[in-house]
Amino acid sequence: MISPRHIFRLAMVAAVLLLVPAIVAEARADGIAGSSGIEIPIRVRSGHVYVDVEINGKGPFHFLFDTGASNVLTPEAAKRLGLPVRNNVDVTGTGGTQAAGSTMVDSLQLGGVTLANQTFYVLDLPPGASDEVPVDGLIGFEVLDRFPVRLDYAGATLTLYTGKDARYTGPAAPARLSFRGRTPQIDGKVDGIDGRFTIDTGSTGSLTLSAPFVTDHDLATHYHARTRVMSARGIGGPVYALLARAELLDLGTATAKRPVTFLSQQRAGTSARKDTAGNIGFGVLRQFTIFFDYPRKQIYFQPNADWGQPDLADRSGLRLERSDQAFAIAFVAKGSPADAAGLKAGDHIVTVNAAPSSTQTLEDVRKLLKGPVGTHIPMISDHGPVVVVLADL
Repeated sequence: MISPRHIFRLAMVAAVLLLVPAIVAEARADGIAGSSGIEIPIRVRSGHVYVDVEINGKGPFHFLFDTGASNVLTPEAAKRLGLPVRNNVDVTGTGGTQAAGSTMVDSLQLGGVTLANQTFYVLDLPPGASDEVPVDGLIGFEVLDRFPVRLDYAGATLTLYTGKDARYTGPAAPARLSFRGRTPQIDGKVDGIDGRFTIDTGSTGSLTLSAPFVTDHDLATHYHARTRVMSARGIGGPVYALLARAELLDLGTATAKRPVTFLSQQRAGTSARKDTAGNIGFGVLRQFTIFFDYPRKQIYFQPNADWGQPDLADRSGLRLERSDQAFAIAFVAKGSPADAAGLKAGDHIVTVNAAPSSTQTLEDVRKLLKGPVGTHIPMISDHGPVVVVLADL
């Protein structure tokens, strides 16, 4: 998720909503009354939601769907489109603040919906932000703010309800949404402690608790958290946290048991905000089909087949990123199995389990590194063979 800092002080050009023919699904089957839905296929990979869009009639461009994001283009995508870029804004993300530019596009088309005269912010996305999937930008708030949206992780679809009377009529109860800027938030509790939590489809984690919230409630001591990890690489830089596991996240109308929990160590960025308890990401959200109703400030969580399934944590201490034909080690947790095996940040892994890294995906290797305690994972780095023996961190 990114939260623009000075972005919203800029004059914004009002968007004009245009509807064009599209495949229409029967809305009432989804628990929605008052509107048919425009169903759009998505890809869910490594905790990210990807959707294809067209810009100025060109594409497809591959975008991340991020509930709190403004429109974002990478510099490469802006260049391909021939768009002029003004270097005039800063953006703040989980890792801190970085400089960015802005531009205008005539049209943004998502499925059968076109938004006209859109401001886009132009910035480099961090390495590893989208793992191995090429990504041209982010989309989120501008779509969600105009009409209700149904995100079905299990069915890999995003459905837009364009009728002005569209409303949820399914079995889930409504929870109230509030907004910090353009970021959706919900009141809840983590292990009985009240807080306000961001709903973040752009986060690959499960639950990240902000540094001030962690300090105020002495959560590092409470959870016996001892291992410092790189939990993400976000806008503004890498994000560091202590690894823990809460017992219960209670959002009033939905619960998640024993989510993997990052206790933020950040001093800057969105994970260091005092007015937010934490951030809820993929590991929790994937357990639900979610109906976002920004216009009515409501959200509905309908459990799917993944609800209550164990939320697995990394047991290696490695933060890996793709680098050409190998996996680059971005971080090694001190005292972790990877540390014990002699691996270091900057090393490259060329084989995992006797298979070349070039034939494996990051997603598959990360799943492997969440395996049972005691599992031996042979690897070959650019310094020679090692064996990582998985253990709880």
